[in-house]
Parts: sequence; structure tokens; C-alpha cells
Amino acid sequence: MVIYLIAGIPNSVDFGHAKLVAEKLKNTLPFFSYKVVVKLKEEYQDWLNNFCLKQKWVISYENPFIWRRFGNITGPCTPIGGISNFFEILNEYYNVDTRIKSHLKKQIALDNVERITFKSAQQNQEKLYQPTRVCITGATYPSTSFLTSELLQLKSIQTKGGIVVHLHNKDIKKYSDLMKIKMELRNIEGNIRGHNGIIVVNSIEEGLINCDLLIVMGSIKRKEKESFKSWTKRNYDDMMFLSCILNLHCPKMCKILLMGMDLLCFNLNVLAEHSEKVYLYNFVGVTAHFGMETLSSISRATNIPISELHCPPVWGFIGYSKYIDYNHIMYHTDVQSNLNPKNKPQSKFEYYKTHKFLGSIMNSIQFTYDSNECSLKILPEIRATVTIISEWFGNKSNKSLCAAIFSDGTFNLPFGIFMSQPVVLEDGEWKPYNEFPAPTNEVFISDKVMDLLNDYNLGKRFTVNWRESTEKLLE
Repeated sequence: MVIYLIAGIPNSVDFGHAKLVAEKLKNTLPFFSYKVVVKLKEEYQDWLNNFCLKQKWVISYENPFIWRRFGNITGPCTPIGGISNFFEILNEYYNVDTRIKSHLKKQIALDNVERITFKSAQQNQEKLYQPTRVCITGATYPSTSFLTSELLQLKSIQTKGGIVVHLHNKDIKKYSDLMKIKMELRNIEGNIRGHNGIIVVNSIEEGLINCDLLIVMGSIKRKEKESFKSWTKRNYDDMMFLSCILNLHCPKMCKILLMGMDLLCFNLNVLAEHSEKVYLYNFVGVTAHFGMETLSSISRATNIPISELHCPPVWGFIGYSKYIDYNHIMYHTDVQSNLNPKNKPQSKFEYYKTHKFLGSIMNSIQFTYDSNECSLKILPEIRATVTIISEWFGNKSNKSLCAAIFSDGTFNLPFGIFMSQPVVLEDGEWKPYNEFPAPTNEVFISDKVMDLLNDYNLGKRFTVNWRESTEKLLE
């Protein structure tokens, strides 16, 4: 099967002409098929250049530009060229009259512009009034109540249609807890959908319908006297089951956030490895709270207000190894400007805020952190989670934080493994923040962690054995 593809700008008379002729052929010939690719005037040239470069075609500017594709969407393509080349082929193969009066061409172009403008505005309007859909699986009381109340009031995730939070727990005994959350928060400020703002669902499949954000929370606790191997196997089975559901029901660009897990990085690696239908950089694990919990102790030890401190960076394969780098905590300090401000006496100076690392101060004091000091441990994690979501949906790209993400080899961390590290948002994706200094004590993955990953065959989705691939191609 051959498909003709016509790309162009809506207000082009030739684009409308080519489209009209193709539509007539489609209506009269059962095996004729065509598609149109519509681009705005300001983006058409760049799109055409990039497309032809990808196809390895050397083409001059054509509007419209037509090519043929054989078979399905991945089939080979051959260029045709502009409208005159297209009509030559149609005349040769189908003996069709392609002539049309000039005033009709202009009318078709105007109709195309009006139709495209209306359709685009309609789609944007519909999207604007569609609520953001969040599904929380593993939801429990009261931690999910705190998280949901924050999400309902978070402006960066809201649309004009508000936000809908689906609550799910596979343990049916938790159903009453989820209903309790719904009843408590139905009238909270920011919940513009009221009673319909929170929905308790019986299956995660139901919660994943048109889902924008999936939050997987809750940990499989290690039983008394249970071996580490048995514990990891239960976590592995749980993530494998979830990955099967995601491959069947999860929208490809749905964001997936893991939190509140003892084996966070292991579970994140398993889920990302086997959820092949979900975009790789949409998997993130919450880890910043491990540093956040220490801020009050650091503030007391250094006499620096908490408001002036950044969270210490958290490194490692969380659940097995964790390193909090106190030497690279950033803090704000006033620095006197060396420049003499205009129209001001020489004796007066300007002060500005700058960032410094806390390393020299931390080395001069004795600092210990008591992990039992934080009475409500879930609150720092919820705060860290909300910060990630706020930046992610707001696409602000102006704040660095720590999270477990896909490692691309930055900081000498192993490629293809999800680990906690400093991250920053780039074009809507969390990437390693390569401007941040590596820790004083380099973070390496121990042999035991590598053995664990090898035992479960993890990391294979993201690495390529080129020799093996070449042998397969030769076969």
C-alpha cells in the first residue's frame, strides 16, 4: 500500500490545490490514500529541513512538499517534491485532470486557514478545561491525606478544570481510610471540583485512564528474620506486576513518581526496566527528604537560619547505600559589592546574596544527626514530593534538587541505573545537574548492589552490546 503525504502551510494556494486533488482521488479510487501534515509558516522551514535531514534527502524549499511512504508507518519513504512533480505522477498513473481556477485556489486556502485555526483553538480550549488527573496507588491514611491536600492547592498542576485525584489501595481493608480522606478534603480551599475532586477507585487500571501523574507510595516491609533475598524478591514481584499494568493501561507520557519505599532505587530500576511503554525520563524517585530532615540539626550547629540553607545533596542507591554530603550544603550569605554604585557616596556599599558551600564550617564543628529527631517523618517527604511535582508541571527549570533518576554517567555514576543525585529540569525532563560538584567521597556502587542488579537482570533496557547487535544484524 502506498500513502502520499502532503506537507505545507494552510494559507498556501498550492497546498490547498494538492489536498483537493488528493481528496477527489481518494473518493473515486478505493486504493488511493493520502495524509496531510500542516505546519505554521514560522515553523515550516525548520521542520522541512530537519525532516529531510533525517530521511537523508537533499531538497530545496517546497510548499507543499510531497513524498510517498510504502507499507505501514515505519515503511520506506521516497521524495516526490513540489506540486508540479506530484501532479506529473498523478497524470502518469491515474490520468487525472489537476486543473483548477485561480479564484477557487484562493478560497480553498482561506478555508484551510480558518479550519486549522478553529481546530487548534478548539483543542487548546478543551485541553485547558480538562482537569489534571493524578492517581495515587498504595494510598493510606494519614500520609495520603497530607499529600492530597497539598496537590489540590498546588497552582502549577491546576488547569481551569481543576485537578482530580484518584485514590487506590489493593488492600480492600484500606477502603474506609480512602473514603475518610475523600470526606475530609472535599471542601478544602483549592478543590474547585468539590465532591468530585477526589475519587476512590477499585483498580489501578481505572485510575490510569487519561492519567497525567501516577504516584506509587508505600513500602513492602521486611519481615522479622526474613532474608534480604526473599525481601527483594517480594519487592521485585510487586513492581513486575505493576509494570504489566503500566504497559497495558498507562499513557506513554504519564509521569511516574515513587516515594515512601525502603528499597526505593531497586523498585525504581525494576519498574523502569520492564515498563517499556512509558517514557524513560518520566520515572523519578523522591529522595531529597533525607537531606531535608537534617536541616534543623545543621541550623542549630552552625547558627545559620534554616531559611538560608539549601538541603544537603543525597547520593546513592537508596535502600542499600546512602550518602548525605554535608560539605556541599549551599547557604545564602551577604557579600559586599566592590563596585561603587552610581550617584551614591563612596562610603556606602551595596550588599547582595550569594551562595557558598558549608564545607569549611562543617569541618570546624562536631556535627551528628539523630534520625529519631524528626517526629513526623512523612512531612519532609511530602514536601520534597510536592516540590518535584510543582517544578515538573510548572516546567520552571530554575531549581536544583535531589532525586533518584536515570543515570547517564554524570558524576562517574554507572550508566543506566536509577540513583539519587542532584538534578535539574531540562525541557520538562529531570537530568543530572552536571554543574554541581561531585561529593568529596566519591559515590560508587558496591559489588553487592551490582550483584543484586545482575541477579534480576536489570539495566539491560538502557545499555547496548554493540558486538552482539552487529552479530544479530549479520544473521
